[in-house]
Amino acid sequence: MNDVDRWFEKAARKEDRSVSLYASLLTGRIFEYFRYRMRYALLLDGTRYVIHVAEFLIILTSLGGIAAFTVMILRVGSLVVSGAWWGLLEVMRERLRALAAAGQRDAIDREIGSWLALSFIVAAVVTVGGGVALLLLLPSNKDGIGSLYAFLVVIELALRIPVRVLHSGMFATRRVYRPLWSMFAPTVVSILVIAVGVFIYPTGAIVLAIVVSNAISIWISLRYTMRAYKLTGLWPQFGGRSLLRMLPSIPPRFGIEATLSGLGLRMDAVAVLLIAGMYSLNNRAFDLTAGYSEWRGVDPFQFFYLVLPLLRGSYEATTVFYFDFVRLRRLPAFRQFQLWFFYRLLWTTPVITLFFWSLAIPLGLWVLPDIPFSFVLALLPLFVVRSLIGVYQIRLFAEGRFRALNVTLVFSAGLFALVWFDINPASDLVQLTAAMIVLLIVHINVQHWQDRSTAMPTMLSLRDWIGELTSETSQIRVGKISIPDWIDARQKSNAVTLMRQTFDGNGHLAYRSSSNLVFYERVTADNAQRQPHLALQAATGGAANRAALISADEWTESVATDVADGLVELESEFQDIFEGGVAVDLVSRESRRALSGLESSLLVGILPMAMKSLEEGAVVTSVSGRSMSAIFHEGKLRLVFILPPEFETADLRRWRRAVNEWQAHVHSR
Repeated sequence: MNDVDRWFEKAARKEDRSVSLYASLLTGRIFEYFRYRMRYALLLDGTRYVIHVAEFLIILTSLGGIAAFTVMILRVGSLVVSGAWWGLLEVMRERLRALAAAGQRDAIDREIGSWLALSFIVAAVVTVGGGVALLLLLPSNKDGIGSLYAFLVVIELALRIPVRVLHSGMFATRRVYRPLWSMFAPTVVSILVIAVGVFIYPTGAIVLAIVVSNAISIWISLRYTMRAYKLTGLWPQFGGRSLLRMLPSIPPRFGIEATLSGLGLRMDAVAVLLIAGMYSLNNRAFDLTAGYSEWRGVDPFQFFYLVLPLLRGSYEATTVFYFDFVRLRRLPAFRQFQLWFFYRLLWTTPVITLFFWSLAIPLGLWVLPDIPFSFVLALLPLFVVRSLIGVYQIRLFAEGRFRALNVTLVFSAGLFALVWFDINPASDLVQLTAAMIVLLIVHINVQHWQDRSTAMPTMLSLRDWIGELTSETSQIRVGKISIPDWIDARQKSNAVTLMRQTFDGNGHLAYRSSSNLVFYERVTADNAQRQPHLALQAATGGAANRAALISADEWTESVATDVADGLVELESEFQDIFEGGVAVDLVSRESRRALSGLESSLLVGILPMAMKSLEEGAVVTSVSGRSMSAIFHEGKLRLVFILPPEFETADLRRWRRAVNEWQAHVHSR
């Protein structure tokens, strides 16, 4: 066996062990996918939490309260800055997704390079600004070790800014896979350094731990991110002769909204900063221990700083699925899978939250013995509500609904302000929990109102297109456009993308055949004089040609059959033609069980190829060595037909004719 054979064997074993989102959505086994994605994340977060507590206690006992307070502020501030930077990078990620869909590889390289140039400037500002702030704020007689440690926190933030750009440049369209050991290596090394150094020189051990663990973490991120760049053939390119030309073009409104949204996702860290500022200024603060005499011995600021990773962890566990939300959002015809995935994640989140909350119990029992269990128990509703809000927030962010997310953040700030204005609270903890519940109700109504909308995707199957055309009551124009078979796939994809953008929100288009599309557009005052068919023909450089307006009568006079009978008849026709084929009705749970007997490689490819068949007008497409047909109804994927491994050409022609006739609302004969 040579190296190539061993590589293929290793890749095959890895594929067999992995759990695909698309396969889980098809088979209904989404909780298995959740377990697969979270199997190591919870263990890793729990280990990092131990380091977080050890770091604070060692600094507090070795360097004193001022140093501990400084590090706390820097750590929390780093979360805030990194959140804002992550939000701003969504501008880059969205642009890269559009460029990747258009196949503009050179533009992708230049875009990543421009953001990398910006990151160097931001990192320099963070380093200089943080260093100056430390010199001004820390006392002159401050222990040098404490100052060094504080400055290392600033350096860590600055180094991760360009690393985040490189990672996001790849993460915009695909995941960056790393081996299992790389996930735990920095944390394990940090624990070992602290465990050994605590008996020798605890303060030096903390400094050494942050240097070594961060160096390893950054090296691992860079190594596997750059490997992904090499495998895809991409590489950041710095364009322009001046610094200004090297920087990216950021739409002001988009950039501000994305940055504020990313900042809002760090709401917990912002709350800790506010509490810290209020306590340090001896002003009115959230009295989280009011209401019960046994809670008076609790130091809320210290406790909530230590609990912050747990409170964030119960929410950030859902950010693991950010990439999945992005993928499903970009497939409008798979909306039923998107909603089903979201609702199942809502049911799973409280279980994840319970794990993180349980880690706060040892904190009150052994680390901070003044914390009564009743206080920790009172935090459980806050943990659960915050985590559920986090699911809604990360979905809004992944779907690019920054304005809605920012409005809810402003609303939450108003709720917290009402609690703060109450100078004689019975219990701020109860009031803050109530405010979070109100915020959750707002998120539920905002998101579910959006989910209940029945807007159809711009690209439809021919049958759905005819149905939408027939139901239109406003004035419309109908046309057809031909796309030659001889153009390459990229030109065809770009042409169809342009058509979808043209009619998005004001009409629909569908394939009449593999090379002919039909469209209709609602006539408004703004577009009454334009001729979209001619504009598209010119804009696509001839890729879309033979464009013309047609009459809608030939479509509205089609013979409309009963939808349910039509689907049943089509499924029956398939079984008559292909005795060994597999027909799956995605509405029926019993029918979907037939998918469990298919090969994993076939299951993984069904949904992507189904979407591709809709976008290319293909009746039959190939996936993992098998042929399949995807039937869309009411803008959703309804039926999947897997043809047998072997079939006659005459049977294939008969099946194509049956599907085409069904799409045109004509009974198969």
